[in-house]
Amino acid sequence: MTTPTISANVRPFASGDPAGGVAVATAALNDTTGAVGLGQKLTAYHALSSRWAGADQGERETLADALTESPFAKTVQSALNTFTRAAWAGADAVPPAPQIRMKAAFEGLSETDQTIVASLNVGMPKASPSSVEDYRGKLQSALDAVQPAPRPQDTVTLSPEARARMAGQPAPEPAPPPTAATPELGAAISAYGKAAG
Repeated sequence: MTTPTISANVRPFASGDPAGGVAVATAALNDTTGAVGLGQKLTAYHALSSRWAGADQGERETLADALTESPFAKTVQSALNTFTRAAWAGADAVPPAPQIRMKAAFEGLSETDQTIVASLNVGMPKASPSSVEDYRGKLQSALDAVQPAPRPQDTVTLSPEARARMAGQPAPEPAPPPTAATPELGAAISAYGKAAG
């Protein structure tokens, strides 16, 4: 039996032939010549992973081999292992430590490993494959969501006497206390108001 090859223009399952599509995708994952790019390999990997749920037992054995033993599957496993080891913040870690660690672990990966981790949306709710920038944004959003709200800054208002003392100057003379209103003063103000009106 000959091994199918994948050209730059062929996408797995594009022909509507599931058996042929599986063979083409498997060939992409087994490519070691560099003829198949990372994006094509990820497309093939996702196609085979998606096919798993509807496959019968015989096909699952073929899929399992491609998804776990192919050269690209080994690359995926290595990227995931590197990322998860670096991202592990410990069993007792509390937010935001795990989110900070995960973001730092992602930034420490090679470009290829970042592309793989982003495409698989590692640690994110189930979603379609992400680009590196989209995944980086998801990591930042997850970190922002658990950051404590900034505490308002305490402010103190100092009296003129306190400001003068802090400046090393003598305290200003306190203002005289207000004059208490007397009935005579009230009558005078009332008469003034009537005369002015």
